[in-house]
Amino acid sequence: METITRPMTYDEFRAMEFSAEEEKANVFELIDGEIVAKNHPTVTHQRILAKLHLLLGNHVLLNKLGEVIFAPFGVVPEPNTDVQPDLFVVLDANLPNLQEDGFFGAPDLVVEIISPSSIKLDRNTKFKLYERTGVAEYWIVDPRNQSIEVYGRTTAGFDLVSFAAESGTVESGVLAGLSIDVTTVFA
Repeated sequence: METITRPMTYDEFRAMEFSAEEEKANVFELIDGEIVAKNHPTVTHQRILAKLHLLLGNHVLLNKLGEVIFAPFGVVPEPNTDVQPDLFVVLDANLPNLQEDGFFGAPDLVVEIISPSSIKLDRNTKFKLYERTGVAEYWIVDPRNQSIEVYGRTTAGFDLVSFAAESGTVESGVLAGLSIDVTTVFA
């Protein structure tokens, strides 16, 4: 990987070539002009992602609301950022921002499944990024605590609007009528 000492642009990041060793060990994202390397997901992470994709995807499909996309796929909410949320929802009004090589703008709903190596990134850096760039709803899924936190947009930023741990349900404000029993996600 080449070294750049100034903030990197989206175009520079997309033009970069990573070595096979780098790509084997990490997934790369660009946040505020800085390259961030994160570990590849675990099987537990992927199982949870598959269940959430089915649950959210079926709801979006049956209600003809838009599309649900899962990683790896770039989201470019601002010029010097290219992240890969685990899952995101694009409602019909925002579908023009979904292009072949990325989503350009703020998705309507973003889901991040945290791991021990991504806690700070997902709870702080990405939380602030999604809040700042206009994401309407942000879900933090915690496999260790078997919990889902749903943050909705208010005039002051994100506010916790739904939460469940080990049992109970979470509800989406963006996807009307969607209620998910957390036991189905972590079973």
